[in-house]
Amino acid sequence: MAKKRKSLATSLDEVDRTMYSTFCSAANSLSQLYSQAMSHQKLSFLSGERHGLEKLYQWISKQHGEGLRVTSDDILAYIQVSIYLHELLFIFVVLDGTKLHF
Repeated sequence: MAKKRKSLATSLDEVDRTMYSTFCSAANSLSQLYSQAMSHQKLSFLSGERHGLEKLYQWISKQHGEGLRVTSDDILAYIQVSIYLHELLFIFVVLDGTKLHF
């Protein structure tokens, strides 16, 4: 009888070790996924920032090409209109479910 209890205890220890190992593996995978998501978020932010600056530069260059002088107020107005239009577009996409590309 003592041998049966010992084998039962041994198998329970093995189950505990397996569950602990599985839990650790899942926790490590989740941590790695979170790290990757944070890295991608940073890259996406930097990409969006670069895209916005390139669009602003193109607009300023176009204004200069047309012989117009660009003031800081003009730049601020351009940025505000761009943000407003993107917010409207976001609302449209969310309500309509359509994906638009620029």
